Amino acid sequence: MLTASVIGCGHGGGLSLAALENSRAYKLIAAADPLADVRQHVAHRFPDLRLFADFRDMLAECHTDVVCVATPAPSHASIARELVSRYPKGLLLEKPLACDFSTAAGLLKEIREADCPMVVPHGMLVLPAVQEVKARIRRGDIGQIVSVEIQNAVDLLNGGIHWLAYLLDVFDGDNPTTVTAEFDTGGHVVNDGVQVESRGTTRIELQSGKRIDLRSGNKTIPASDVLPREEQRGAIFRVIGSDGVMEFSTWAGSYWIQVGHSGAELIKRPLAAGSTYHQIFLEQLAQDIIAGKPDYHSADMSLAALRLIESAYQQHGNSDWALGVAHSSIREPT
Repeated sequence: MLTASVIGCGHGGGLSLAALENSRAYKLIAAADPLADVRQHVAHRFPDLRLFADFRDMLAECHTDVVCVATPAPSHASIARELVSRYPKGLLLEKPLACDFSTAAGLLKEIREADCPMVVPHGMLVLPAVQEVKARIRRGDIGQIVSVEIQNAVDLLNGGIHWLAYLLDVFDGDNPTTVTAEFDTGGHVVNDGVQVESRGTTRIELQSGKRIDLRSGNKTIPASDVLPREEQRGAIFRVIGSDGVMEFSTWAGSYWIQVGHSGAELIKRPLAAGSTYHQIFLEQLAQDIIAGKPDYHSADMSLAALRLIESAYQQHGNSDWALGVAHSSIREPT
């Protein structure tokens, strides 16, 4: 059994805490968060957990095999670098790896060079329904894919990174060639420590001619004409093929499909009762540690998605706003 601790006990950290507590692969030892009310809430949920205001105090007193980092996005890279220098057996790092591609790429290079197993919990890379969608797209069940439309009520950095990491995995080898985007920043929205758009549209064209159209921001209201209301949770995807259409909501555990002129079908593939995608990633990480074979697939997909997001945001044209990303010329994604 591996020992584990969590840095940052907000939403993402809470998911890791619950997953670690429920997993037979781990013994949850400690957690750190600078906010007293957050620590009080965690103490109520996990009364045996050692709690710290400063993560460095936690690391000094509670050296654990695995550390989960779920702090605000701008701090991810610096905390992860400090952890890698302490040679943990494994890391879970919430997205994004950093707020700009260059820093994130450098961090992932350091983690690889340290041979440290790591996962980034992009749920769509493991959830059963959307993984079945991936298999059916690759199998050609709705013909050649023409486009993917995404309605996302969260900003591109905090929500869109999940959706793009998934699509880059689905269309593996079909490289993005161009990114165009427009954003409304008038709302001065701040999410996870960075300023983000209140509304945005991003188009990504792939080498094959496929396009991805993504609407983002808290002024976007995802809606579907075919999915039942109870199946509309999170972003809504519509995948258009030459011989059919698929539609699904990211967290619903189901998808709708129509092939040709045949009747449409709603197929449910929920996650196993009692499991979460954080638990799936953490147990994968435990297996990687035991086998001595790090798997950086989720990190690679996250980094590739961040590169597209940076390319989109840099087109906003206001370096005072652009989320703290590098304000150099737009890099063409590869």
